[in-house]
Amino acid sequence: MQRGLFTGILFGVAMVIFALQNQVTVPVKILWMKFSDVPLAAILVVSALIGVTVTAVFSFIDKQKLKSRIRRLQSKIKENEGNSAENTRVQEYEDPNSELGTSVEGEPGNKFFDY
Repeated sequence: MQRGLFTGILFGVAMVIFALQNQVTVPVKILWMKFSDVPLAAILVVSALIGVTVTAVFSFIDKQKLKSRIRRLQSKIKENEGNSAENTRVQEYEDPNSELGTSVEGEPGNKFFDY
């Protein structure tokens, strides 16, 4: 946040310096429109505002997509936690020393090896 603010301030100062040093008027043609005498600084400011607006729109769209993905993943986590809780209840009734609920004499973890 602070780095973005600092960068914005530097950019603003650079624009002011550019505007003060370039007080020339230039003709501008955009599509079918023609403007005869437009200050160069105005062109810079308008271009910067267009760039900021386009960047903000795309940033907002990406942020919304990420929020949607986060909500979707959080719901999957809750679903998996619910399934995990059900699985632990089922495993409580099974022999904890066996993977499939059957134990073989002499298996590690069986009382045969515990001293």
